[in-house]
This record gives sequence, structure tokens and C-alpha cells, in this order.
Amino acid sequence: MKTTAERVEYMMKTLKINEQTEFGKLCGASKNVVYQWLSGRIKSIDARYAFKIEDNTEFSARWIMLGEGKIKK
Repeated sequence: MKTTAERVEYMMKTLKINEQTEFGKLCGASKNVVYQWLSGRIKSIDARYAFKIEDNTEFSARWIMLGEGKIKK
């Protein structure tokens, strides 16, 4: 998964999250920010969101931000 959109879609599917608002709550981002990740308007996830996702799930912040390394911590 090379793009931010692909990684966000994968995380939402894996976590069984269907709503952008729900994913936003998980990482502290607004529904609009999640929409922009999914649409490709925002090309990368800021560290503050990535580490919040890492804190609340099994996903690695490095993978979330860069698409590199192990998917899960």
C-alpha cells in the first residue's frame, strides 16, 4: 500500500470502521481530514494522528505515515 488513502482504507476495513467520523475519533482528526486522506487531497498523515492511531490500535505509526516497515507493531 503506497498511498495514504490505501493505508487509511486498509485500517478502516481491518478495524471494521465504516464511518469517517468514527475513524476520526480514533485518531483525533475531523471527518473532513479523514475524507481528505481518503480522497488523496492530503498526501501524508501527520505524526500526531499516526501516533494516536498507534496508541489505539495495533498499527505501526511508521507504516501509517510512510508505508514502510511492519504494518503492525
